[in-house]
Amino acid sequence: MKRSQLTGLASAATGLALLLTACGSDADATDTDDAASSVTVEHAMGSTDVACTPQKVVTLGQGQTDTVLALGVTPVGVVSPWTDEWYEYLPDEVEDATVVGTEIEPDLETIATLQPDVILGSKLRHEALYDQLSQIAPTVFSETIGVAWKDNVPLWAEALCLEDEGAQILAEYEAHAQQVADGLAEAGLADTEASMIRFMPDQVRIYLTGFPGSVMRDAGLQRPAAQQVDDWENSEQLIEISEERIPEMDGDVVFVMVSEQWYSESGSQETEENMSKWTSTELWQQLSAVQNDQVHEVNESHWNLGGGIGAARAMLDDLGEYFLGQE
Repeated sequence: MKRSQLTGLASAATGLALLLTACGSDADATDTDDAASSVTVEHAMGSTDVACTPQKVVTLGQGQTDTVLALGVTPVGVVSPWTDEWYEYLPDEVEDATVVGTEIEPDLETIATLQPDVILGSKLRHEALYDQLSQIAPTVFSETIGVAWKDNVPLWAEALCLEDEGAQILAEYEAHAQQVADGLAEAGLADTEASMIRFMPDQVRIYLTGFPGSVMRDAGLQRPAAQQVDDWENSEQLIEISEERIPEMDGDVVFVMVSEQWYSESGSQETEENMSKWTSTELWQQLSAVQNDQVHEVNESHWNLGGGIGAARAMLDDLGEYFLGQE
């Protein structure tokens, strides 16, 4: 994705210090009433004490928002979605939250006015803002996002003092994934090689690992030889390709994500034009998945953008419906 860089975010917004004073927030302090019930969370930036159970939660990323909602908590503040509207798979309660800027540029003043009990973010996105956020409220960061989404679920659950609930939703996800994998095996589809690509206005990507790759792996799907990696945790999650590398897209089935408009007024049109250019080439027409009518467009909101356990469950639903006819 091409987005504005995290430039100058380390500077406090005008008036933020006054808001912090008014809110009386302190990352290292909790109310006397909460002192007997708190949790010390070890995370990417160190350790943070959070009073149990936080009622006002601010999430600074799509995966955090997704997972907090899956835990049954409605955040008071969320960053905006990558698309114009909230993703269809999310519960309606997300609409009740105040938007606090974007995932790339959170609005510190707005966050401070919400007087949150805890802030959830990631070192990957928000490292430069950690000290300022910690002055507003106890702040917990994951190391990264994407491929690490399952490791992050227990972290968010711990920060909300909902560890049992976090373990439960992960166990339910694993059981669902195993059900799909068992269904593939019973249907003789265990060797199915699935490819995953994404058309954008100015580039085309093949997704190797990352969030969608991990869900496909959990569901028992194989990957084409050109898309296999040796080191799952440390390999690049995706590759940007040129037209001559179209053959690397091939598989028994190809799932296609088409980027919606979120970065420019003409983004959607440019994506469609780019996709049309690529799919009209001879190399594309020669793909076995194309010739066998096994190219399927999927909703990138839960195949890629959401990045949390709710999106993973929605993706499993898609795979079960496509391969096994499950609804």
